[in-house]
Order: sequence, then C-alpha cells, then structure tokens
Amino acid sequence: MPNSRECEIPDIAKSEAIDKAKNIWDYLCKEFDKSGNPIEFNFKNNVKDIFQGKYANCSLHYIHPYPGKIFPYIPAFLLSVPQLCPADGVILDPFSGSGTVLLESIIHPLHKRDAYGVEINPLGRLISKVKTTPLGEDKLSERTKCLLNKLRSNAIINTKTHTFDNIDFWFSPKSIRRLSNLIASINTLKSDDYKDFFFVCFSSIIRKLSNADPFIPPPVKLNINKYNRSPEKYKYLQNYLVNVKKANVEKLFNNAISENKVKILRLNTIGKTADKPATAHIIWDDAKVIKRGKLGIKGCLNKRSSHHLRKNSIDLIMTSPPYLTAQKYIRTHKLEIQWLNMLDHKGICNLQRDIIGAERVSSTRININTKFGVESIDALISWANSISKERAAAIVCYFEDMKKALKEMYRVLKKDAYCVIVVGNNHVLGKYTETYRLLRDLALDVGFELKIILKDMIRGRGMITKRHNSGGLIKEEYVIILKKKAGK
Repeated sequence: MPNSRECEIPDIAKSEAIDKAKNIWDYLCKEFDKSGNPIEFNFKNNVKDIFQGKYANCSLHYIHPYPGKIFPYIPAFLLSVPQLCPADGVILDPFSGSGTVLLESIIHPLHKRDAYGVEINPLGRLISKVKTTPLGEDKLSERTKCLLNKLRSNAIINTKTHTFDNIDFWFSPKSIRRLSNLIASINTLKSDDYKDFFFVCFSSIIRKLSNADPFIPPPVKLNINKYNRSPEKYKYLQNYLVNVKKANVEKLFNNAISENKVKILRLNTIGKTADKPATAHIIWDDAKVIKRGKLGIKGCLNKRSSHHLRKNSIDLIMTSPPYLTAQKYIRTHKLEIQWLNMLDHKGICNLQRDIIGAERVSSTRININTKFGVESIDALISWANSISKERAAAIVCYFEDMKKALKEMYRVLKKDAYCVIVVGNNHVLGKYTETYRLLRDLALDVGFELKIILKDMIRGRGMITKRHNSGGLIKEEYVIILKKKAGK
C-alpha cells in the first residue's frame, strides 16, 4: 500500500496537472472534430502522465469483487479536466455499481467533489457506502477485536444454521456452520457504519468458500474436467478445490478485515488534506426516476419522505450503464446476497427481471414492434425480431429503459453541463453490435449534443470475458461525452 501522502500534490504541481489535463482535452476535441471517429486514448497512461506517475488512489477501489467495474483511470482523468466540471461541482452516477465514480470523486487529488449514486443492486449499494465512508481507526480496531474475540471464544452458541435454496449445493457442511456462526456474530453488533464494514468483509470471502467456478462470475458449479485441455488452469483449479475444502473461515475473514482496514483508513488522511472533505451518498435505486432517499444498514434504502432529485442540480454525470443483454449483474452476486439476507431466491429473480439489460424478457409483455424513431435502434430490433422474438423483446425493453434514464439524466443536469457514458460493444444473437453508436443516437434523440467519443482497450477489469456462444467478447470501452444544450 502506497504511503498515504503519496497522492498529496503541492499547489504548483496541481496547477501544472490541471494545465496538462486541459491541453490533452483540447487536443482530443480538435482531433475528434476533424474525423468524427472515436479517438483511441489510454486513460491509465495519461493519468500517470498528468500526475507524473504518482497516482496511487486506484488501490482503494478494490475492497470487494464486483463485475463490470468502470476502470478507475477513466474518472481519474475526466475529473482532472477543468472544462468538464467546476472545482466545487456535484457528481452523479446513475448506475453506480460498487461506487468507483463516487470514490474517485471524493478522493481526487486535484478537486474533491461531493457525489451521489443510484444503484439497484443492494450489494452494490452496501459496497459503495463502505468504500466511501471514513471510519475512526481506534473504534474500528476496538470493534474488530470485540468481534474476533467472540468468534474465538465461541460466544455465539447454538447458532441457527443459515439456509437458502441449494445452499448445500454450493457450500460444504463445515463452511455452512462456520459462515453461519460468523454472520450471527456480526449481526449482534450495533447497526452502524462499522457493522456495514464487517458485512462487506464477510461478503468478500463467500466465493472463496464455494464450489462455484472462479473463472465464471455468475455462480456455476465447478467442473474441473472442463479445463483438462488447459494444463495451467487445470492445475490451478486442483489447488483451488483443495483450498476450498480446507479453508479456515475465520482466517479468511480476518485477512479481509486487515486488507480493507488499510484502504478505508486512507480516506481519513485524504479527507484531512482538503479544505472541506467531500462526501458520497447512495440516494436511490432506479435511474429512470431519480429520487433522494436515505441509505440505511446493509444497503437498505429508506424511501419514506423521499423526493425527486432537483432539476438542473448536477454539474457532471459520469456512469457506466448496464450493457445490452451482456451482464448477469444480480445473479453474479446471488450467493453473497443470500448469505447477507438481503433477498431470497424469489427476490433475486424478481430483481434480475427488473434491471436494465435483463436477458430474459417476455415477448408477450413487450411490444416488439415498438419504433423509437432512431434508425440504428429500429433496424437492430427489426433484425432481431426476424430471429428471436424473446431477444427482440429484451432489446426493446433495454432501449425503453435507457431512454427513460437518459431523459432523467438530462432533467437533473445543469445547463451546458456534461454527461459521460462508458459502454462496450458486444454481440447480440451472434452479431457484433456497436452499442456505443446506439446509445449515442438515443442520447442525441433525447436532446444531448455530442462532444467527443474516446476508446480505450479493456485490460482485465473484472469484465466477463465470454458469456456464451452469442454473447461474444467485450474488448474495448467507449467513452461518450455529451453536453446538455444551453437553455434546456
């Protein structure tokens, strides 16, 4: 872990970094104006160049595995560009996932900005809260000591064994007993930010104790023989299965606490370097109608007395929306969600059905002859309808939901402010689909102006490498930068 002062930048160096980011941005805009084609851009290398190789914040983002995370260097660069957001601006991420944009907003070396997040996945809301909430070192150490002493002394006796559908399919009897004891011990703690920290640490070890294939994000029982043609993977998985069987639950949990504690305590030091520490809050769960509620314990939203997020109140939107039928966002976390008692199996199925980008949509519930008036989208739906009505329905549902979300982004964004959308292309029914063009066209139809499109290669950032025969491989990310028209 880098020294906590490594990201502190003298005022002169800050000025130089801002000027460098401004010049890079001006150059990119000129190049895009010439060709109109996406500009290839290495976000990581340019961030390191702006901060002279001393950008060390990215390690703070990884307190819990989460698929499809936005690459931290994307917000790190864009938040450095003075043209995109005022120094005291407010950031919104309507699809905040595990809180990458939120965290980057409040720890950025040049300008620390307040941020709001909207996320439908309760585990994502929990992780986002924990990774953006400073904790007191003494109190965290005290609570950790108390919890671990309970575990060592078996203070929680006669614990009711945790249960959910097919739990014994995924976990050994030993792991079920030890995890049940562990979650029961955490549940005895006072309900506050520290308890949520321990919930995240607990959740982060679940997959390490399961029989799920570690190479496939949505839980699929490991069949090691499937890898017998790949000697390196086969050997790795042999050792993996041995480690799962003999795993020490308490030791894994203690290690997770130790690793995450260092990262969370960094927030205290970073906050002290700012004149006014920035804060991040998850405020809602539906990007189509954004309101302000209050986040409680374990990612639960209190919606009583909620109200709509104010029109023209956000200085910059930065988000990575769900991919077009390309990610099983909720099912990927079903084991963690059920161990944390967030949702049962039925609740997970309902949530998976309701998310934007759901793969399974009933063609009887959706009008597959819907016309958006956007040529590229209507052509894709017509083509898909000739092959699979179910897939055509999923595409219609996706763009209906994304249009509502884009309209809501437009509503809350200030005049002349920017909206950044990060998305990857993928395959639909085996056909390579330029999703970034479809979302660009939809955004223009909503009323946005296009400023620039950047393209960066994906370099193993927790994305699903291959879903199934028609899903394809997502190889690059496109960063679409839009602007709200003046006077709107």
